Amino acid sequence: MYCESCGKKIDESLNYCNGCGASLRIEVRSQKSLAAFLIAGLTVTTITGFVLLALTMAYMIDRVVPRIEPLFVFGGVFLFVLFGIAFLIMRQVSRIIDHELKARDVPKRTAEPLVQLPPRSTNQLDEFREPASVVDNTTRTLDKVLR
Repeated sequence: MYCESCGKKIDESLNYCNGCGASLRIEVRSQKSLAAFLIAGLTVTTITGFVLLALTMAYMIDRVVPRIEPLFVFGGVFLFVLFGIAFLIMRQVSRIIDHELKARDVPKRTAEPLVQLPPRSTNQLDEFREPASVVDNTTRTLDKVLR
């Protein structure tokens, strides 16, 4: 996998690029916000539907319908439509959550073979020699100038 910002090769389990620090999980955040938006819409739709049903039923009982049987039919159809809408919204939320979980599943890296270090050496060091100086061999001496 490569970073979209700088092009550096990166590991798939990272959330940010090692080279430039760019976020690598942009689509997951947008999916979360979409799921939260749909859940909020579901809540608002359901509460509004129940309030609207209660107000409509109360109005119809007081003023419109002399018998109660049509109210049960109306209430049943209204609840059927309300739960149908809620079901469709929840189906979309579950698809988004499934997509998010699949995106979160990062394939496990295969174990790289261990590097075998050479055995510890017990050899004695050579005798100490003074390092050769670069300055000694490259410095020129200037002739004295007479005044």
